[in-house]
Amino acid sequence: MTSTPDQLSVQQRQDLIDDFVATVFDGVTDPDGAIVAGWMRELPTGLADDPTGARAAAWLELAELVADTAFRRKLRTMVLSDPRLEFGMNIRPLVLAHAGDAVERGVAAGSPEARAIVRRIVPADLPAEETAAFVRWLELVADARVERYWQLLATLNGTEAGPPAVPAFTWLLAALRAVSS
Repeated sequence: MTSTPDQLSVQQRQDLIDDFVATVFDGVTDPDGAIVAGWMRELPTGLADDPTGARAAAWLELAELVADTAFRRKLRTMVLSDPRLEFGMNIRPLVLAHAGDAVERGVAAGSPEARAIVRRIVPADLPAEETAAFVRWLELVADARVERYWQLLATLNGTEAGPPAVPAFTWLLAALRAVSS
């Protein structure tokens, strides 16, 4: 009889996550990849063999998520894409501040106001090929499953999850497409 995720020991849970991360980051040798892989492996050492409540639910959902082949492929594509960690860390605050505010205020992605907001995040003189690469990158990172992975890790680790970023990145993607058309 095979164990269900909620019946696994602490070590078996860590092994499941380690296997997932090893698969996603297989062959990636750059320092940024190693940093992100380390973050993705962080499970609490104090998680009981029999978690309860929110942690149990988070563990079950995380186990399902990391078993999803499409999710693994998506993360693998993200890991192999450029730009990587530094770019993402630098642009995230801009996106959250400007596009996040636009989402909260209900600014339409195709409106004149959206064009001004986009220009606060993306330089107007960005070459077309770089804009296209940025759009492809946004299509990768504006994935609710990836954000959910980090939220679940935060729940398991007893920490506060960061603010939701996917709505802001999705809005920016739609606004960039509207501006470019």
